Amino acid sequence: MAPICAHLRRKRFVLILSILIFLPMGGALLVGLFPQARVSRTLSFLVSLVTFVFSLALYGGFDLSDGGFQFKEQFDLVANLGIHYSVGIDGLSLWLILLSTFITPLVILGSLSAIEKNVRGFFASVLLMEASVIGTLASTDIFLFYLFWELMLIPAFFLIGVWGGPNRVRATIKFVLFTMLGSLLLLVALIYVIHEVKSFEYAKLFDHFFPEDVQFWCFLAFGLAFFIKVPLFPFHAWLPDAYTEAPAGGTVLLSAVMVKLGAYGLLRFCIPLFPNAAKDFAPWIMALAVLGVIHGALMASIQTDFKRLMAYSSLSHMGLILLGLFTFSLTGLQGGLLQMISHGVYMAGLFLLIGMLYERRKSNEMDAFGGIAKVLPVLSTAFLWLMVAAVGIPGFAGFPGEILILVSAYKISPLLALISIAGFVLSAWYMFNFYGKVFLGPIKGQPQDTRSSRKSSGEKNLDKNFEGSRNLEDLRWHEWLAVLPLAAAVLWIGLTPNFFLRPMEKSLQLGVIEKLKPPPVMTDFAARERRNQIEKEIEKEKKHR
Repeated sequence: MAPICAHLRRKRFVLILSILIFLPMGGALLVGLFPQARVSRTLSFLVSLVTFVFSLALYGGFDLSDGGFQFKEQFDLVANLGIHYSVGIDGLSLWLILLSTFITPLVILGSLSAIEKNVRGFFASVLLMEASVIGTLASTDIFLFYLFWELMLIPAFFLIGVWGGPNRVRATIKFVLFTMLGSLLLLVALIYVIHEVKSFEYAKLFDHFFPEDVQFWCFLAFGLAFFIKVPLFPFHAWLPDAYTEAPAGGTVLLSAVMVKLGAYGLLRFCIPLFPNAAKDFAPWIMALAVLGVIHGALMASIQTDFKRLMAYSSLSHMGLILLGLFTFSLTGLQGGLLQMISHGVYMAGLFLLIGMLYERRKSNEMDAFGGIAKVLPVLSTAFLWLMVAAVGIPGFAGFPGEILILVSAYKISPLLALISIAGFVLSAWYMFNFYGKVFLGPIKGQPQDTRSSRKSSGEKNLDKNFEGSRNLEDLRWHEWLAVLPLAAAVLWIGLTPNFFLRPMEKSLQLGVIEKLKPPPVMTDFAARERRNQIEKEIEKEKKHR
C-alpha cells in the first residue's frame, strides 16, 4: 500500500523538479526588475520560502524501496544530437536538494540588514545560485549537468567579487582560476565519454564498461574537477580567501551548498563510471583527505581572523567526508553523505553568526572582541550551540556522521582513523579557545560597570573598538528567524540520524556499491560467444554504413 501511495504522490507532483529549478531562476529575474531594496528583499525571501515548501514534496513522495531515479522528467532539447532536458533524483541527491532549499531563505533572512549596496543584485545572485545548484543535482543528462555546473560559477563570482571584503579581487581571481581549470578538465573528459558511449543519458553511461586505461585518465580528469570543488588537500588554495572575503551569505552558500557538489560528483560520476580506477586511487585519496583534516585543523588553530579560522575548519571537515566516501562501505558512504548534510547546517549557522558579529563591530579579528556573551547573550548561546555540533558532541549533528566514517575508516586503516581523531581533538581545542577569547572574559572597550560609567562623566574613555550599545544589540527578529531553524536542525539530525540515512541506503547500494563489485568471471564458452556477438554487431554496422 505504501509504494502505491508514494507512486500516486509522485504522479501528482510530476513537474516538481522543474518548479524547483525555474521558480528561483524566475525569481532572480523578477528581483532584478524592482529598484526598491525593500521589495527585492521581500520578494527574494518569498520566492525562496515557496521553493522550500515545494521541495518538501520530494521527501513526501520519495519511495524508500526504489534505489533508482524518481520524479523523472524528460523533454528533447536538441533532438538531432540526443540532448535532453532530463531530470530526476535518487537518495544521493534528495537531501542535498532539500539542504539547498532549506539554507537559501535563511541566507536571505540573515542578509537583510548586512547588504546595503546593490541589494537587488545580491538577492538575485542568491536565487540564481539556488536554481543552478538544484539543476546540477537533478540533471540526469550529462550535457544539462555541465550546463548547470558552469552556471553555478556566475553567481558565485559576483557574490565574492562585488559584495566581498577589501581583498575580494584576489579571492575572486583565485576562485575563478581554480574552478575554471577543473571545468576544462571535466569538459575534455565529458567529450571523450560522450563520444565513446554515443549518448548524453546518465543511464547509458552508467551501464557502459570503460577499459582500464580509459578509466584511469577519465577518473583523473573528472576527479580533479570535483576535488577542486570540494576542495581536497592540496587543491584548496582558493578556499580560505574566498570564504574570508565573501559576505556572510555568500560564504554560507559556498561552504554549506556549493562545495558539496564536488563530493556529489565523485559519488555520481567518478566512482560508478570508473570503479576500477576509483579502487586504485582510493588509498591515495584517503591519505590526502586525512592530510586535509590535519592541515585544516593546524591552520585554523593559528588564525587571528575568526572567519578565516572557520574557513580552515570547514576544510578539515570536508576531508573527513572524503575519507568516508572512499572507504566504499555502506556505513562509510552513508556517514559521508550524512556528514555533508550536517556540515551544511552547522557551518551555515556559524558563518551567519560570524557575519552578524562583523556587522556589529566591523572586524573579524579576535583582538577586537572579548566578553561579548555579557552584551549579546542570545547570539553567544546560539554560537555555542552550533559550535558543539561542529566539534562532534554526542546528540548533535556532527556526531553520527563522524562515528560512521571513523568506524568504516578504522576497518580499512586504523592509522588513518586515529590521525583523523587527533585532528578533531585539535578542532575541539581551537574552537573552544576561540570561543573563550571572543565571547568570555572582560568586555573589551567597555568599562566593567556600564551603569556607573553612564553616571560618571569621568569614565567615558571607551576603547575605540567599542562603537556603543546601539551597534552591539542582540539578535534582531530576522536574525532570530535565520538562526533558530539551524539550531533545531542540528539537534534533529543528532537525535534521529536514521531518518536521514534510510532514503540514501538503496541508492548507495545500487549506484555505488554494486558498481564496485568485480564482474563475474566468464567461462571460455561465454567469452567466445560474447566475442562472436561483438563481431557480428561490427559487421552489421559496416553493412549499414
